[in-house]
Amino acid sequence: MKQNCIVTLVFLTLAIAALTLSACGPKTTPEPVTLTVKGLVNTEQDLSDSALHKMTVVTLNLTHPKNGPTNYTGVRLSDLLAKAGVQSGATSVVFTGSDGYTYTAKLSDITACADCMVAFDATPSVYDAAMPGMSGKAWVSSLVTIELK
Repeated sequence: MKQNCIVTLVFLTLAIAALTLSACGPKTTPEPVTLTVKGLVNTEQDLSDSALHKMTVVTLNLTHPKNGPTNYTGVRLSDLLAKAGVQSGATSVVFTGSDGYTYTAKLSDITACADCMVAFDATPSVYDAAMPGMSGKAWVSSLVTIELK
């Protein structure tokens, strides 16, 4: 009986030590948000770089108004808006760059644009709005926020 108590006590001591040590392991820092989709959406999206790269990534040859045809790799804007769930009252989309520049487009123009995308820039965690068929002002660089109004 005394031997069973000692075995149980040793086992409990080891179990407590293991739990304590596992709690002391390295803490993971959440990846920073690099793009936000907000406003009149069902679910606001605070997306990290890896979250964007886990979505369906496409490469498209798009014609930039100033630079001509160029290959862009990124996520279709329609996929991002579907993920967020656009509310019925939304009529416009505001794109904001990290420098504060904004461009407002009609939601109907955005939904009609099958190839509009959030393109991955050469710099990690930096994105550009690639908006074929729209003015150069719509091609917002260093995109950080997409807001539906």
